[in-house]
Amino acid sequence: MFNSGLKVYERKTRLPLVSSGDNTLDELLSGGFHRDLIYLLYGNVKITTQILLKTAVISQKALINGGLGDGIKIAFVDGNNRFNPYNVSKFAVSQILSPRKVLENIIIARAFTWDQMVELLENHLSKLDHVKVVLISGITKLFQSYEKQTFEDLLKAINGIKQILEKSNPLIVLTAPLSEFSLFRPKGGKILSHFGNVLVLINDDERHVEYVLVQHPFLPENRLLKWKPRKPKMKLSNPTKNTTLDCWF
Repeated sequence: MFNSGLKVYERKTRLPLVSSGDNTLDELLSGGFHRDLIYLLYGNVKITTQILLKTAVISQKALINGGLGDGIKIAFVDGNNRFNPYNVSKFAVSQILSPRKVLENIIIARAFTWDQMVELLENHLSKLDHVKVVLISGITKLFQSYEKQTFEDLLKAINGIKQILEKSNPLIVLTAPLSEFSLFRPKGGKILSHFGNVLVLINDDERHVEYVLVQHPFLPENRLLKWKPRKPKMKLSNPTKNTTLDCWF
C-alpha cells in the first residue's frame, strides 16, 4: 500500500521523542531521538559515551515524562569500556528514578577485541527479548586493520543489529571514533555511515564543542557550538565528591 510523502513525514514528526540528555544535541535534532531512526554519533569519546549513559536513563522514564515506559530493557554493548554505574546512578537520581531499577534494566556486554564485538552483535544481540533501546558504544573502536576481512566482519555485525531491529524495532544509537584518515568521517567508512539514518559529528575543541548534523532524513545539515566557560565555576562545596555507589540505593 502506498502513502504520500507528506503523510510519511507527518507520521514521523508526530512520534514521541526521547531526549539525549545533551541540550545542544537535542536542539540540533529538533527535540531528541526518534525511535524509528538509527543514530550514529562519532567523534569525541567522552561526550558520546556520556550521551549514551544519559539516554539509558531517560528512556526508562514514563511515556508522559518523555521516556519509553517504566521498566523497559536497554541493551548496552560497550566497546569503549566506559560504562560507569556511579554516573548512571547519579543521573537517575536527578531524573527522580530509582538507581537500582535503572541499573537492573540495563543489560551490559563488554567487548575487548574486534572479534568479540562482531560475535556479540552478529550472534547474541538478536536473542535478547523485550529490548526497547540498543546502545552500542565504540562499534569500530576495536578495528585493527582496514583489510577486506575486517569490513566483511563489520557487515556481519550490522546484519546482527538489523535482526533485532526487525524483531522489536528498538531505538538504536551507535557511537564510533573519528577515522584517523579523515576530519569528518567515522571509523568504519561508508559501510558504517550508510547504515545510520542520522549522522552527528561531535568535536571537542579548546574553546567549544562542535555538533555537526551531517545527515538526517528530514532535517537540513546544521552546525551548533557549545561554548566553554573561560574559567571554571567555583564550588564552595561538593557533597557528592567522596560518595560511593551504595549511597544511591
